[in-house]
Amino acid sequence: MLSQIELQYEDIKDKSNAKIIRFVGDLDATNVEKVVEKVFSLLNSGIVNIVADFERLRYVNSTGLGILLHFSKSAKEKGGCFKIVNVNENVYEIIEIIGATTLLEIYDELDEVINSL
Repeated sequence: MLSQIELQYEDIKDKSNAKIIRFVGDLDATNVEKVVEKVFSLLNSGIVNIVADFERLRYVNSTGLGILLHFSKSAKEKGGCFKIVNVNENVYEIIEIIGATTLLEIYDELDEVINSL
């Protein structure tokens, strides 16, 4: 069975080149291409500051994690950033096991991330 992921977009007040993307579901090899397509569409359209809200992301595997690192690198290359907020324990544990906590910008509070943009 294919894992399901939904991306919900929200504008950030007074930040025309930024958006919040809410990840809902599971991010893994079965749906990573769809996510890549959508995020790179935003990056290429000038939305270079992305806040990924993981409050409703249930699971990420190493393929999904690899693409998150790629998003971070690509956003920086365009003069922006890719920041993560509201990571649940299960997802954080996977990020930690792979050793990516120092490579990804992870925040606890949405207001804190928005103020850092």
